Amino acid sequence: MKKIYILSLVTMALLLGGCQKISDWMEKQDTGDLQFEDIWQDVNYVEGWLNNNLGGYPGLGWVFGGEPLWSFTDEGWSSLDGTGGSSYRVYSGNFSSTAGWPGARNLYGPMLARIRNLNMFLHYIVLPETPVQNEASRRRMLADAYVARAYYMFELFKEYGPLYLYNEDGVDPADGNPEYLRYVTELTDKYTDLRRVPAEDYVRWIIADCDRGLAIDDLPWRANAGNQATRMTKSLAWCIKATSLMWLASPLFNNGKDYWEEAYQMNKRTLELLREHGFELYTTCSNTQVYGTGDANAYREYYCNTNLSWAAPSPTDRETIFAYGGASGGPTNNYVGSRHTDIAHAGTCPTQEMVDAYETKDGVPVLDLANPYADQYHLQPNFNPENTMYDEQHPYDNRDPRFDECIMHHGSPYTWDKQYILDISSGGLNYRSLLPTDISQTRTGYYYCKTVPPNVSLNSHPGGRAPMQYKLSEMILNFAECALNAGHLQDAMDAVNEIRERVNMPPLPAELVNNPEKLRLRVYNERRVELAFEEARYNDLRRRCRPEEEIPGIKYFSAMDVTYAGDWSAATHVRVPLREEIRHGFEPQCKLSPLPKGEVSNLKVITGVDFQNYGWD
Repeated sequence: MKKIYILSLVTMALLLGGCQKISDWMEKQDTGDLQFEDIWQDVNYVEGWLNNNLGGYPGLGWVFGGEPLWSFTDEGWSSLDGTGGSSYRVYSGNFSSTAGWPGARNLYGPMLARIRNLNMFLHYIVLPETPVQNEASRRRMLADAYVARAYYMFELFKEYGPLYLYNEDGVDPADGNPEYLRYVTELTDKYTDLRRVPAEDYVRWIIADCDRGLAIDDLPWRANAGNQATRMTKSLAWCIKATSLMWLASPLFNNGKDYWEEAYQMNKRTLELLREHGFELYTTCSNTQVYGTGDANAYREYYCNTNLSWAAPSPTDRETIFAYGGASGGPTNNYVGSRHTDIAHAGTCPTQEMVDAYETKDGVPVLDLANPYADQYHLQPNFNPENTMYDEQHPYDNRDPRFDECIMHHGSPYTWDKQYILDISSGGLNYRSLLPTDISQTRTGYYYCKTVPPNVSLNSHPGGRAPMQYKLSEMILNFAECALNAGHLQDAMDAVNEIRERVNMPPLPAELVNNPEKLRLRVYNERRVELAFEEARYNDLRRRCRPEEEIPGIKYFSAMDVTYAGDWSAATHVRVPLREEIRHGFEPQCKLSPLPKGEVSNLKVITGVDFQNYGWD
């Protein structure tokens, strides 16, 4: 008997080109001291198989080369745009299914491999002869596998749309019969029957897997220890159900059908259960010495303080539902640039468009949200006539408290080897530059700081917290969007107001409950601000478009130039085009990532069907 390397050889054999019957592969392989079937005779191997397929979660919002997904939205512009990396390819339009689309993040192969491995685990764990520590452990692992499979399927759905399932004729998908929808990853040789199914069928399967896990009482509601942080929970299963329905209801996937009421009801129930089980917004700052006493200090601490524990018996963070990975962006990138020692580059910097999204502190939008600019280069803002607090020459005064906790602007104080005041004027240390080789400087006139702790310095490099993929704040905003689109306008307003209350922003005007379109603009803008510089905006801009539509608002951008001669109060602010050329990445095909070209070619040979996503070769 020979040894099998469970995570390497099995996974490799089951990857993209492995369109053969898995049992045949197993019979033919003789790779070491342990045969595949022997794995399921040892409790340690059984548990190891599951554990090795939990934790393969994608880094939230990041692509190769350290550039965040918000580099490809209206939130930011990367200072790495001239290096030949991801942003260069997208901005210049030099991308294809062969050259690569940065949004793909290499999820396809690894996640399909884990789904395949989970399918094998589900096959064996239900057999009485498969050894376990005890029957409670068997039930918990079974629930983990169901919810993890749903998790991976949903991540693939967000990236590529509905993938491969067998569509068995004559069976109603609503009855949950597993013979109706079977994964390409099943132990089968029926690859010639493989088809991409409608988005609804795919999402129904995700929900069904979550329900299979939820039906098992041994699945806990939340992780109560750090070593349980990669395990599945009931709270996560409900979030996957609710969020996947919101995606199905969105124009990119709804195929002309209205799923908003169903999505509203699912998100409403999810929020009720989360609150019943102790989840709440993080509203009280624990370290005012670092985060100050401003209205958004708890908001900033939530994104920066690595001492806030969400996976614990008595968590200090009851907002996070599921988090993973390492720091979300320390001072070595996405900060004030490599003109300071030990900082690699300026990274992606906020656009003027993102700055304009922040209201003044009286709760009034700065611009007309329905038509924010009168020209394509965004140099002629349509200022909101109802706003009396905004001053074009003092544009950063009196803004939503979240603004200064996320964006550094001309005049912002910071510390590195000593204390500085950010100076983006032409002679300043932090000047704005469009030189492709000048990766140390902002292109936009702003720098990012949301997940950079305020006490960062040359001698202290704390990174931000691990990315919180599922958190109560986003679930509240998901509910608001579903309520809005289902016609429950008061519920939408109440949800948005709860988010605003955390940072002491005034509630939305009561009269908006009678104006659905104006309310829509405010709900969507609130989501844009609260979840700024995460993965949310990247996904929102795409799922809200129909398949054939261009992605709106990301062709042209503006920046801020400052003339400063030693008197901070007399600095002159002028909007300028960031670039006069169109920035690409708005094309219809950019809403979904392309499937790997080699995989598409193989599948076409086997099935005679072109599986590639719309617009990709």
